[in-house]
Amino acid sequence: MLPEHRGHGLGRWMKAESIRQAHGHYPDPGGLLTDTADSNTHMRHINDSLGYTPTHTTRQLDL
Repeated sequence: MLPEHRGHGLGRWMKAESIRQAHGHYPDPGGLLTDTADSNTHMRHINDSLGYTPTHTTRQLDL
């Protein structure tokens, strides 16, 4: 997202809506996973506010 569009809640709304739709299709999913880069502090904050907790770390190997 472009910096001038940050702070209006659009990312949080979109993430919350995707969770709502997932629960509509799968009422008892047992949990949801999301992958977010460590450098994406804005989305990590949104994930934290929606109750996501870190469970794993993935490393990318560029060859």
